[in-house]
Amino acid sequence: MKYRDKSYLTIMMVILLIASILRFWDYRHLPFTFDELSALSRTTFKTFHNLIEFGVRVDGHPAGVQVFLYYWIKLFGNAEWIVKLPFVFAGIASIWIAWLVAKLWFSPATGILTATYIASLQLFVLYSQIARPYVSGLFLTLTMVYFWSLYLLKGYQTKHLILFVLFAAFSCYNHHFSLLFAAIVGFSGLWFVKPEKLKAYLLAGIAIFVLYIPHLSIFFSQLKIGGIGGWLSKPSVWFLFRFLYWLMHYSIIAIAVLAIVFIVLIFTSEKIYSTVRLKKFRIVLIIWFLLPIIIGYAYSVFINPVIQYSMLIFSTPYLFIYLFSYIGKPKMQYLMASVVILLIVNLFTLIVKREHFKILYKQPFEQVVKKALTLNNQYPNDVFMIDDYLPYYNHYYFKKYKGSVPYFTVRNKNMNNTRFDSLLCNIKQNRVIVCDINRNYFQIIKKHFPYLINYDYGFTFEEYTFSRVPSDSIKNIHSKPIAFTNFKVKQGPVQFKHVHVQFDSLNNITFYHQKPNEQFGPSIRFNLNDYTNTIYQFFDISVGLKQVNDLRSALFVVQIKRDKKIIFWKGVNFKTLTITPQKWQTVYFTVNLQDMMKNKMKINNTVFEFFIWNPHKDEFYISTIKMEMRKGNPYRYSLFYNFNDK
Repeated sequence: MKYRDKSYLTIMMVILLIASILRFWDYRHLPFTFDELSALSRTTFKTFHNLIEFGVRVDGHPAGVQVFLYYWIKLFGNAEWIVKLPFVFAGIASIWIAWLVAKLWFSPATGILTATYIASLQLFVLYSQIARPYVSGLFLTLTMVYFWSLYLLKGYQTKHLILFVLFAAFSCYNHHFSLLFAAIVGFSGLWFVKPEKLKAYLLAGIAIFVLYIPHLSIFFSQLKIGGIGGWLSKPSVWFLFRFLYWLMHYSIIAIAVLAIVFIVLIFTSEKIYSTVRLKKFRIVLIIWFLLPIIIGYAYSVFINPVIQYSMLIFSTPYLFIYLFSYIGKPKMQYLMASVVILLIVNLFTLIVKREHFKILYKQPFEQVVKKALTLNNQYPNDVFMIDDYLPYYNHYYFKKYKGSVPYFTVRNKNMNNTRFDSLLCNIKQNRVIVCDINRNYFQIIKKHFPYLINYDYGFTFEEYTFSRVPSDSIKNIHSKPIAFTNFKVKQGPVQFKHVHVQFDSLNNITFYHQKPNEQFGPSIRFNLNDYTNTIYQFFDISVGLKQVNDLRSALFVVQIKRDKKIIFWKGVNFKTLTITPQKWQTVYFTVNLQDMMKNKMKINNTVFEFFIWNPHKDEFYISTIKMEMRKGNPYRYSLFYNFNDK
C-alpha cells in the first residue's frame, strides 16, 4: 500500500472514530423522540396484517422501517439503546460509503473532506441518533449510488447491477424522498450507460419497479392522506437558504472556515484534468442535490406541505462531493490540517453553539414521567399528571422507571376549555405536573392549583408543576403583571371609553358595556422594550365576559406592529371559547411572543396590541381584563432554528 493510501485510511479512521464518539455520546441516556415513540406504539400488533393496516397505512411513511422495527423489537426488545443501535451504525457506515463514492468519482481528498462534514454536521449526527427512516435512507441511497457507480465505471459487472437494484428497492421502501432520490439516480444513469448496456440497465429499472409492486397499494392509500400539512406550514421562498444556514450550524465562522479551507486547497493542490466524464458527474451532483428540493418545495406549495430539513439528508452529501470535487490532489499536510480545522469548528458549533447534546437528550416524554415519579416519592399518592401524549408513551417510561402516577392525556379527547376545567375539578391530588398541552390551559390550571412551584422546558415542550397546598406558596413562581382593570381601577396600559362603564347594583359589579354599534372595545397597547428584552415570553390574557346573545362573532385580537406595520395578527373568535350566554365567566388565552415574532430576535420599535374587535355588532359585557407576562421557552424550536439571548 502506498504512503498516501495509508495516510488517507488513517485520516478516515480518525474521522470515523470522532463520528462514533459523537453518535454514541452518553448513549445509555439517549431518550426517544416523539416520532420514535409514535413508531414504537405502532409495533405492538400481534399479526403482520394488522401491522400493515394499522401501523403503516395510517402513517405517511413507507413500510420498510416500520416492518424492520417490528421484527427487531421482537428479537431484541424495545430499550432505547437497542432500538437506536442499527440506525447509529447506519450513520457511521454512511460516512465510509460517502468516502468510497467520492473517491471513486473524483479523488480520495474529495472523499476525506466529504466524510468530514457528514461526520460532524448536526443534520447527520442528529438523524444517526434517531430511529426513523432518515439515516437508514442515507445509508441505503449512498450504497445504491456506490454500486450504481461501480457498474458504470468498473466494467458493467452484473453483480454490481444486481446490488444497485436491491439497494434501490430498499430505498423505495424506506422513505418517499429516498424513493424519489432512487428514481432520480436511475434516470441519471441513462446519460452514462453505454448503448450496448442500455437494455440491461432498463431491465434493472423494471426490476426495481417489480420489487416495489407489493407496496403500491400502501403508497396510494398514503397518498390520500396527503402528508403532514395539518401542522406543517408551506415553505417560504427562502427555504433552501435557510436549510443551508441551518446545515452550517447557523455559524458565519463555520461558513468562513469552509470558504478559506476551500480556497487554500484549490491554490495549493495538484490539479486534476477536467474530463468530459468529470463535468457530467458535476452536473449530475447538482441535479441530485437540487431536484429533490425543487420537487418537494413545489409539492409543498401547490399541493400539501411535506418538505422538511430531514428529507434532504439523502441528497445533501452530493453537495459536498460537488464542492470538494474541485480540490484535486492536495499535499497531505494541508489536507490533514484542513480536516483538523474543519472538525474543530464543526464540533465547537455543534456542541457549544447548537447545544446538540443538551437539547436532544432532554425529551419531554421521559422528563415528565421522571419528574412525576420523583415528586410522588416526596408526596405519596398526591401527584397527578396531565399531558398530550398517547398512553403508550407514558406507560413505556412508567415501565422503564418501575412506577406510575394517575394521569390524563388530552390527546384525541376533543377537549375544550369547559371540559378541561371540569377535569381539573375532579382531581383529588394536590399537586399536578403538566406537560406539552394547549397554552390556553395554563390559566385554567392556576385557577384550581394557584401555586406554580416548578417550570422546566426544552425542545418542543414546556413542563409545569402546580400545587394548591398553601405551604407551597413560598415556592410560587410569579408572573409579571402588565395590565389590569375591573373598570373601577386601572393598572398599566389599558384603554377604554369610560362612558361605556356601568354598575350593576344587584350583583355589585362594575362592567364595560360593549354595544352593538361599537366596533372596537377595550385595548392594551405597549412597547415591548418597556417590559422585556427577549422574545422568549408568554403573555397570559384573561377576560371576564357575559354574552348578551348567542351570535358570538366578536374577536379578541393580538397583533405586533413594527414601525406602524403589522407583522403579526391573530384573532380568537368568541365561538371557540365555549361561552354560555347570559352568564358571567372568565375566558383565557395565551400567546407566545416567540411565535408572534416568527423567531426574529429583535424587538426594537415593536408594539404589542390587544383589543376587542366587534365587526358583526355583538352585544356583551366585560367585567375584568388582565394581562401577565411569564418566562417563555428559548429551546422550543432549538433543533431547527437559531436561538440566542436566552
